[in-house]
Amino acid sequence: MKNIIVTTSVKTNSELNEKAQQLADDLRLKYKMRNKKTIKQLLSSSDGVLVVYKNKLSYFENDSEFFFHLDTTALKIKNSDNEPLVEIIKEEKQNILDCTMGLAGDSILLSYYGHNVTSLEKNNIVYLITTNGLENYISSNEAINNAMRKIKTHNIDCLDYLKQCPNDNYDIIYFDPMFSHNISESNNLEGILPLADSTFPYEEFIKEAKRIARKKIIVKAHFKDTVFEKYNFTRITRKNTKFHYGYINIK
Repeated sequence: MKNIIVTTSVKTNSELNEKAQQLADDLRLKYKMRNKKTIKQLLSSSDGVLVVYKNKLSYFENDSEFFFHLDTTALKIKNSDNEPLVEIIKEEKQNILDCTMGLAGDSILLSYYGHNVTSLEKNNIVYLITTNGLENYISSNEAINNAMRKIKTHNIDCLDYLKQCPNDNYDIIYFDPMFSHNISESNNLEGILPLADSTFPYEEFIKEAKRIARKKIIVKAHFKDTVFEKYNFTRITRKNTKFHYGYINIK
């Protein structure tokens, strides 16, 4: 288990200190007063540092920082280009389960286009930072703000969640498993690398997803990934892109 500490920004106050202390207690981590130490100094005696700022949370490990941002989601929405994920679904106002939340980029996009989205994240620090961002981040686009606020989130392993779901519980099951070639080739995901789980229980997951999805199971993966052919996904080939989508229609 990693030795992770919780602290505040250098410029702090009693409110921030109390918030950081409470967060450490909730996560069962050690709280440490900042005392003007740099992140590098704090990392010299710990594996990771979760920092409570006035308006955001950040996690530092090695030379990386993970914090909530809109990634390329806002750009996709602004450009209104043909978004393959939305096109695969086609129908409006679907109940969608995003099994791999991460920074919630896909969840935000789906929510923006009118779908009801529930998003799952196994890692408690990723969950905390992203959920805090969905609840508090303010974009200049009010429709994006509304989309973020509507997303329901759960801190749980996606397979555990699926196993407790009744049959035909969601219209769409979506997942985007993170493997080393995904992360290393995407600058937007560098900060999440230290927290990422490089394993995914495909066999059992897809079996459960077929039981729960009423209409489709959708996957996003690197174009070199074998998941499409191995599990009989219909692949949507996207020229000049490193990530493709695939789907299975539920009959």
